[in-house]
Amino acid sequence: MKKIIYVAIFAVMALFAQDALAQAKNPKEVNKAKHEELMNTRLQMLKDELKLTDVQYVAFEPVYREYRKTIAKVADNKGAKVRKEELTNENALKVAATRLSNTINTSSVKQKYLWIFAEVIEPLQVEKLYRIEDRISREARKVAQYK
Repeated sequence: MKKIIYVAIFAVMALFAQDALAQAKNPKEVNKAKHEELMNTRLQMLKDELKLTDVQYVAFEPVYREYRKTIAKVADNKGAKVRKEELTNENALKVAATRLSNTINTSSVKQKYLWIFAEVIEPLQVEKLYRIEDRISREARKVAQYK
């Protein structure tokens, strides 16, 4: 039940952040502010669910931020995001190849950071972190479909 509440809070925060910042003039500032709001929400969820101590959290936060930046750099979201209506025989293989490349690239980053996270939090917390990350990604994709 606690997990459902966190996912719901995350989704609501994302929607509120989007609405509140939509009035700003500079789209880059809006994106940066939305990204920071979502990152802070994500970090708070992880702190609670992983039961991180304050000492662990101080060490974990910068590593996690760098991890998310690295994941964002290796993923080609433009080439992988195509609506079903826009998928054709001409672009289907390119989309599939891009999605597979994203999976490989993000898996490599996750493998690398597995050991980095293990230096700042306990191994059981690292394993739980990856399960939570997968759940957050699935829920974020669901929310994105309803935009």
